[in-house]
Order: sequence, then structure tokens, then C-alpha cells
Amino acid sequence: MTPERERLLEVGQEAEAEGNVREALVRYEAAVEVAGTEALPRLRLGTICHRLRDYARAREVLEEASRLDPDDADIAFRLGVTCDALGDREQARIAYSRTMMLAPSSWQTWFLIGRDHRQLGHTGVARLAYLRAVEASPDEPEVLAELGSLLWEMGMRDDAFPFLERAALTCPVDPGFSLQLGLAEMERGQLAAAQRHVMRSKHLDPSDRRIDVALQDLAVRRNVARKGKRAA
Repeated sequence: MTPERERLLEVGQEAEAEGNVREALVRYEAAVEVAGTEALPRLRLGTICHRLRDYARAREVLEEASRLDPDDADIAFRLGVTCDALGDREQARIAYSRTMMLAPSSWQTWFLIGRDHRQLGHTGVARLAYLRAVEASPDEPEVLAELGSLLWEMGMRDDAFPFLERAALTCPVDPGFSLQLGLAEMERGQLAAAQRHVMRSKHLDPSDRRIDVALQDLAVRRNVARKGKRAA
């Protein structure tokens, strides 16, 4: 990789970690322009496009990355997740199978095992698989969010919250993680924190109806809290 590509990717990752979506996109796009046949810049661009719900663009970029490096398990995984989001279950299944074949003990494989068991209602097995994924890669936001939401559903809210918080902090450009954390804060009665996280989610994805519903619910709860204070 040339120094210019390295610099662009590094600056893009720094911007992404700071939640600066526009800067990250610009840098990743520029990295792809000078990438030649390298797959990594396309993986970075495709991943952030997916996080921002631009699934069609994400698929296009990730398919190109997959053609350039068909043996990269992370590319296969990201392509599978994107195909899933687009409703193309068959292509998602193919990509997931390739992921597990290429990296049978990776966090991606444990994540997929956990998700499959969760969908089947095997919450205990899913929890163990997600924990193995976290052990393999402690800072992967997808794993942190999935484990956190599962623990929350299982009633283990004190255990769940740190995972939800870490997911949103690790990946501040994903509106889903911010929304998930905001909803958890709302249920905990931390309405100011909930407002902050939900509004960040709204800023990242203004078209998501779930965020509007969350803001309406939050407004109702804040009104109730204000009336309660006045009554006291």
C-alpha cells in the first residue's frame, strides 16, 4: 500500500472514530480512487456506506472488494450483512458460508453462530457464541450491540448496558447503535442522556421512522417527569 493510501485510510478511520461521517466518506472515497487493485480501501468505504444505510452503494463497493480479494473473511462478512439488509437472502447465505469457511474461529463466525441461535430462540447458546465473538475481537461494535440487545431482552439489563454503550462509543457513525443506546437510557430513566443519543441517531439517519417514534416516546416521558416534579 502506498503512503498516500495509508494516509487517507488513517485519516478516514480517525474521522470515523470521532463521528465525522462526511470527512470519513471523503477520505475513503479518495483512497478508493488511488487504490488500484487493493481491496482494503473498498472494504472501509463499503462498511461505512452500510452503516449509513446506503446499502446499494455498499454492495457495489464490497462486491468489487470481494472480486479483488475473495479470500478475505471480513469482506465476505460485510458483503453478507449488506445483502441481508437488501433482502437478498441467497447471496447473504453464500457470503456467510464463505466467511465461516475462510475463518472458522473468527469473531465473524461466532457472531453468525450466535445470530442463528438467537433467531431460533436458543438465547443461552446465542449468548455464549456472542461472548466468544467478544473474546476474539473485544471492540467490534456489531458484536457488542448484538450481545447487549440479547442480554437486555433476557432481562439482564445491568450486564447489557455496558455492551450497548461500548458499541455506540466505538462506532459513533452508526445510527442504529446510537438509537439502541438511547432507548436503553430511556428505559433506565436517564432522559437527558436518551435525548442526546436519539438526536445523534436522527442526525445520522433523518429518514428512519423508528427514531421518530423514539423521539415521540421520549417527549411523552419528559412531559410526565415535568408534571411529576410540579406536583411534588
